Order: sequence, then C-alpha cells, then structure tokens
Amino acid sequence: MTQDTPKPAIRRRRPQAERSADTRAKVIEAAIACLHRAGYSATTISTVADEAGVSRGAMTHHFPAKTDLMLAVVAAVFEEDGVLYGRTIAKMDPIAWLRALPETMWAVMSRPAGIAVMEIMLASRSDPSLAEPLRALQSRIDDQAHRWSRERIRAAGLEPLPDADALHELWVAALRGLALESTFMNNAENVRGALAALSDSMRRFYPALADKP
Repeated sequence: MTQDTPKPAIRRRRPQAERSADTRAKVIEAAIACLHRAGYSATTISTVADEAGVSRGAMTHHFPAKTDLMLAVVAAVFEEDGVLYGRTIAKMDPIAWLRALPETMWAVMSRPAGIAVMEIMLASRSDPSLAEPLRALQSRIDDQAHRWSRERIRAAGLEPLPDADALHELWVAALRGLALESTFMNNAENVRGALAALSDSMRRFYPALADKP
C-alpha cells in the first residue's frame, strides 16, 4: 500500500443497546405483518422469526413466549398511534381536527397494525395467560387515551361532556367494528357512510363544532 492509497474505512460496531432495539423493532414489525396476513393462530414464534429474518434464539432472547411478543405489539402499536395522531394535530387547527377525528381514527385503526391488535384481543378470549396482562395493559392505554381526548377537546375551546370518556369508548368500539367488518367483507369504501354518521354524532354532542368557522 503506497502513501497515496486511501486507507480502508473502519467499520464501527454499533452499541449493543442500539442493535437490540433494532432487533426488537424488526420482530414487532414482523409480528404485525404475520397477524394481519394470517391471523393469531398461524402467527407463531417460528413464523415471526422467519418473517423478521432473525434466529429463533434471538427471538426468545427478546420475547421468551408468544404472550410477551403479543403484549409488546399492542404497546408498540399504541405508541405509533400517538405519533400518527400527533402528525395530524400539527397540520390542523383544533376545531378542524375534531371535525375530522372519525376519519383520522379510521385511518389509524384500519391499518394492518390496528387489525393485528384486534387479532390479539379476540384471541385473548381463549388464552387466560394473555387475557389478564392484556386487560391490564389495555386499561392503562385507555386511561391515557381518555386524558388525551379531553385535552384535544379543551384545545378546541370546548369543555368535555360529563360522559366524554364513554363517548370516546363508543367511537373506538364503532371504528374497531367497522375495521373488522371491512377486513371480513373487503368493503372499505362502504364504511364512508358510517364515518359520516359518526362525524354528525360528534357535532350533535358538541354543537359548537358546527357553529364555529
């Protein structure tokens, strides 16, 4: 090697924590793909490992059991939901955002990750080892979602109704049902009327949404 020959670049090994986080994210993404494509029963540790391109040992290191992976999927999807909602909040004023909320919720909940979470919820009915921790996790998620919903209503200059949390649960349940029906019937376009009805109901509960420019 002459003096003018460039020295080969030194490849620096990434920190273990960073590589571990990347592997976890890759596995969770693979689990979502498997759940959306094949359902809960067909989604196993082995199929997810193959989808993610990781070894079975790497899988079990991060997620010793299928239950651990499913709970991680639900938590990760909720965190991603928050990011997606945050992007829409940044683009619209609070009144316009509330008016568009059913459409926004539909876009978030009907995507593959949303369907994957519903697959996990439905499967928990016959899996006690999954059901109890999933209920605890979902309760924490619901509490955060309710607080966030009230914050968005106040940001629009409105006061949350006394039963605001119940209304939020109603809209979430309605949209989950629409997403399941759309997946089963393959009729995503037919849900538009239902979304319009949800938007109308929001204006009925909060008349100021219809009055404000």
